[in-house]
Amino acid sequence: MSSGRSSPADEVAPVAQAGPCETLGDPLARVMTLLGKRWAGVVLGTLMQGPAYFNDLRRGIPGISDRVLHERLQELAGLDLVSRTVMEGPPLRVRYELTGHGYALRPAIDELTRWAEAHLTPNPEEAG
Repeated sequence: MSSGRSSPADEVAPVAQAGPCETLGDPLARVMTLLGKRWAGVVLGTLMQGPAYFNDLRRGIPGISDRVLHERLQELAGLDLVSRTVMEGPPLRVRYELTGHGYALRPAIDELTRWAEAHLTPNPEEAG
């Protein structure tokens, strides 16, 4: 007679299946890592308006530090999304602009912007 209890040996382990988070493609993870990096998407969005010098970018992106802006621009240039042109001086100036690969992100950035406008509440600082 069975006592109604099952022993651990009687239990069948469930068959492991990939969940939705495990099946996301590597390209999506890579682009979200890039755009999710602090300020990277904002830098790209700002450069969508056209070429800009470092100081113009710094003024156009309130709250970003010189160090972080420099790091993001280097990373984006390393990914061939942004080009860097040294303009002989005096004063010596550096102009940044999107490459063709960078501009190819425009539809995605525009769509993310529309989604944010529709679904996210504004920062109190921005609502001003």
